[in-house]
Amino acid sequence: MGEPLEVRPLLQPRRVEELAPEAKSYKAYKVTFKKQEARRVVGVAFSPTSPHKLAVVSGTKVGLWQSAPSKDGNLEEVNSISKFKDLTQCAAWRDDGKLMLAGEASGSCAVIEMETRSILRRLRGHGDAVTCAAFAESDKSRVATGSRDGKLRLWDVATSELLHTVDAHTDSLKVLSAGPVGADSWITAGYDKCVKLWDARSPSKEGPDVEKAKAAISVSHGHPVEAGVAFPGAALFASAGGTSVKVWDLAMTGRTLHDLPDIHSKVVTGICLDSQASVLVTASFDGLSKVYHAATMSHVWTYRLPGPATCVAWRPDDSGFAIGLDDGNWLIRSRKAAAEKKPVASGKLVTPKQIHRVDGKGQHKEDDEWSDEPELQKSRKWKREEGHLRGHLHKPEEEDEVIERPQTRRKRESKVEYLFRKFEYRKVVELMLQPATDAALGFAIVDELLEQGALACAVNDLGEELCLEALRWLLKAFAEGDSLQRNLFNEFLHSLIDGNDCLKLPSNEKLVNTMHELDNKVQQELRVQEALFELTGTLETVFA
Repeated sequence: MGEPLEVRPLLQPRRVEELAPEAKSYKAYKVTFKKQEARRVVGVAFSPTSPHKLAVVSGTKVGLWQSAPSKDGNLEEVNSISKFKDLTQCAAWRDDGKLMLAGEASGSCAVIEMETRSILRRLRGHGDAVTCAAFAESDKSRVATGSRDGKLRLWDVATSELLHTVDAHTDSLKVLSAGPVGADSWITAGYDKCVKLWDARSPSKEGPDVEKAKAAISVSHGHPVEAGVAFPGAALFASAGGTSVKVWDLAMTGRTLHDLPDIHSKVVTGICLDSQASVLVTASFDGLSKVYHAATMSHVWTYRLPGPATCVAWRPDDSGFAIGLDDGNWLIRSRKAAAEKKPVASGKLVTPKQIHRVDGKGQHKEDDEWSDEPELQKSRKWKREEGHLRGHLHKPEEEDEVIERPQTRRKRESKVEYLFRKFEYRKVVELMLQPATDAALGFAIVDELLEQGALACAVNDLGEELCLEALRWLLKAFAEGDSLQRNLFNEFLHSLIDGNDCLKLPSNEKLVNTMHELDNKVQQELRVQEALFELTGTLETVFA
């Protein structure tokens, strides 16, 4: 009689929502490159000019990467700038890609010439780490730096002259961007939950000889701001802090255009726009990166990351984006160019793909090997390049859900299970009495023999040698385990004595000595039990 067939429920395909064309396009952004740095990645930034080198800020260096000549999505490190005396905090490119700013934890900001990768000068003056920096869009010689002490400083990069110092925020300044009205206009945001627009040309008078800059617009994000990005023209600004993202209209006194609360389960650490400002990308410490339509702030797609994210940057040619992670990894997601398909005229047949077939003898054959068999040649059908053909020979599309029966490996049967299945109870007992068998497995075997009602026949007429081994095993397993195992011990000992005449009146000296040892252990256990009973009575009188 064959073994019964296990009946399982049929696998049901998961319902997949029909994706919009825009969602499909962002789904095509796959991880094409990944790199591990020695320290946490705190910033990533692409050069605005071709070949759009990537600056990765980690530890005491800024690594420079660009696309490899193979054009397979890999990057190669062209050089790394490591002439820093302290940890680097941020990096910002000039719009022509010739200069870069790199903030340091020591309070200085390095101005780097990218052609020679040499530090031209250091802008010193901050009392704490420089956490953000930016070039002015209308004046290439004007830069601004923001520090952990909340101060905003404006510099002339050609002469290293400090032009203005502004007490911008009461806590760490985290975001700095060029403003909408020239080189003296700047947008800042920080840990004091504020987003501010500054115009250095209009200071306010605090006294006859004291001038202090006053923010033209100041709004509250509601959470400490971790990241921000200005839209083209800087009339709109998106701030990310806590688990929310807000878009502000700075041209209209800072009113809120969009408020996206709780778009992530943890703090949003990065935000960026594509080159056309059509989509906004967020990265969070919850290990997710999300894409939103910039006009309506409707959700488009979500990417799952291998760890908490710290920063994100979009490539200017829209071919991909970079994400930095808290564990030192950073990765590139890019969209591979689709292969061009040759148009097929209506009704025209094309060469089919190679298909593996199996003949009646179980041998695999290629599609071309069947051409000499007339019956199969008649039934052979040509495949069109495009159509609605489905089945196991049809290559699934990216959005298809492929249902496959799980391949469950049959568990390897142990020797004990094999002997029980063959009803070899005597051999099971012999295996149990081997020195390598531990007490837990032995008691499990005794329990199974009791369940099958085969303990008596299994230990009946074992002979003097096996009885001696059984007694020695009982001595080794004596007083081990819980009350259930002690009951199994008693059952096995009683069945062993009842089924073997050599134990009822033992004449073998070894059997007699082993029986005496077992009796001594039992008497010792009884004395222990009596002492425990006395102790129990004493405790009952105490707590009565």
